[in-house]
Amino acid sequence: MRILILGIFCFFTFLGNLALAAYPEKPIRIIVPYKAGGGTDSIARGFVGAFSKAAGVDVVITNVNGGAGSKGIIQVMKAKPDGYNLILTGSTDIIGLSTFRKMPFKSIGSLTPVGGIYTTPTYVLAHKDRGYKTLEEVIEKSKANPGKLIAGIGGKFGAHDVLANAVNGYKNAGFRIVAFDGGAMLKKATIANEVDICIIHSPVLLNEVKAGLLNVIGTGGSLAKITYPPIQKTKTLRDMGIPADVGVTRGVWAPKGTPKDVIAKLEKFIEVATNSEEFKKFGNNFGFAPKYYTSSQFLDLLNLEQGVYTDIKGKFMSK
Repeated sequence: MRILILGIFCFFTFLGNLALAAYPEKPIRIIVPYKAGGGTDSIARGFVGAFSKAAGVDVVITNVNGGAGSKGIIQVMKAKPDGYNLILTGSTDIIGLSTFRKMPFKSIGSLTPVGGIYTTPTYVLAHKDRGYKTLEEVIEKSKANPGKLIAGIGGKFGAHDVLANAVNGYKNAGFRIVAFDGGAMLKKATIANEVDICIIHSPVLLNEVKAGLLNVIGTGGSLAKITYPPIQKTKTLRDMGIPADVGVTRGVWAPKGTPKDVIAKLEKFIEVATNSEEFKKFGNNFGFAPKYYTSSQFLDLLNLEQGVYTDIKGKFMSK
């Protein structure tokens, strides 16, 4: 009997190893936890072609909107950990939700980070008709009119919200922070001149900046590497005396428990796709060259960003 049981165990182990060796053998689904049209969605669609070629199978994007991104995160967290259900979103989106709200997931540990593909600072825009040239002048106006100037953000508890609260907190500014249902809705409101300032991840709306419709008036991190020279020297938060760096790295996560061999394969596919000429071309057109992070580098980045969010929360967003 013991020999029979051992034989059955070895047989199923063989089948499991065979399945891993064959991975992937069917389409991979990538969830983007926002509506189509936002920055994360645009990056995902620019990435999946190269990712599909690297993996050798079709890769399908599914937009799962709701709960400031949490609906899609939870769906992937509960998915079968077989490498066929992934999520592509911003590092700070997951960290923000779990830092500022009671969620059924943690920023680090509930999902397995596979790799980062695209990193950019969060920046501040204003419609040309507002006449603002620098964030500092708008801050002074907000102090004189507390609660009247609107700072539009793409959603609560993410990098946009953190930057807005850092400005209000460190500078005693008086912006009324209004959260939109994702970056796509914020884009529409900004173009329509419905907000005083727009806080969004660069290089979203860069075409409108190039066309002269919008002005870049501040940034959460250096824009030195953006592919539009006129805004490369934009003042950062630190230049203005705000001790914070705010940005986002879009990356890929898998459900916790995904086999290490599958994670290793996915990591390689992501590296190849991120460094492909196809994705580089997209990145340069979009505004920044892609930047690849291994799974361990991505995890280090998440830990660093967690520290920034915890600090801002403790100082300005706990009440």
